[in-house]
Amino acid sequence: MPVYHQQQTEAEAFEWPECEAPHPENLALASELCTTLLQDTPKFETAITHFPSGWSSNDILQVSIVFPTSERHFIVKLPRREASSPLISCEVEARRTRWAAAHGFGPKVLAIDGKSGGFAMERVEGQTLATLMNPQRLRQAANLLRRIHNAAPADWMRRFDPIAIVRKQLDRVKEFHTMNPEEVRLLESIFEDTEKAVEGHPWMPCHNDFHSQNIMLQPHSKGHEERLLAIDFEDCDLGDPMWDLAYLTVNVEMERDPCQLWDMYGATLAEKSRARAYILLAMAHCATWAAMRGGPWVQHQKEMMMRILGVVGLS
Repeated sequence: MPVYHQQQTEAEAFEWPECEAPHPENLALASELCTTLLQDTPKFETAITHFPSGWSSNDILQVSIVFPTSERHFIVKLPRREASSPLISCEVEARRTRWAAAHGFGPKVLAIDGKSGGFAMERVEGQTLATLMNPQRLRQAANLLRRIHNAAPADWMRRFDPIAIVRKQLDRVKEFHTMNPEEVRLLESIFEDTEKAVEGHPWMPCHNDFHSQNIMLQPHSKGHEERLLAIDFEDCDLGDPMWDLAYLTVNVEMERDPCQLWDMYGATLAEKSRARAYILLAMAHCATWAAMRGGPWVQHQKEMMMRILGVVGLS
């Protein structure tokens, strides 16, 4: 799910919670999945590092195979034991990641475990843009997003409807009473306004979770020039490209002055109109997602609602 740069408010800064440690069986399976990629290799040791994150539905593990004179590193995604439909979820992401790798903007999938649905990928050297974003990187991110949208679609791609997804999240929020009635009414009005503004949009390949934590800067090396890659293709399907652009706009806190980013992307006037309609929906997505989880996510919910009010002129 989305990770946003923190916006300064009167409330205390939100700290992203960490998930629980991975199940021991997942540690063993990650090691086994990666060692099967090695054939006739000398003696080696295996080290596993957990990437704790409070929003992923999978355990994300780095597996390092250490040889006497070298190392190989892999990233493994495995469903948590409590996840629903884990096999389907992981297999879906593996298929989408392979599509992205084939087009040159995603990591390579190296192995898939048929039982759990988990998969091993090449580790992308470098850092995410979460702490590296600047005008140069923002332009590169916009170009990367354009490449995703211009890629040839796969026949297995389905239609991704962000309005339906956020509406479903709000229904869950209303069940648990984790938003007040005024907030609920405000978000419901966003659905209707967005539907009218984006009606008849094109359906093109989209990432559908495009934010700075899902963009990796891979530095120059012997094998390639410096480049950006996207990661976490779990939601990649056909959609409106302007949903991706609006999501990134909110992520980098440019919702009040988005023109620079949209010009970097090369958006037309019609596309800018749709992107503007999606901005409130992107913030509603994050607010409802946080509200469903409660606990440490309440602060993030409050921050997103304040930003929504700021955009609609009610703060």
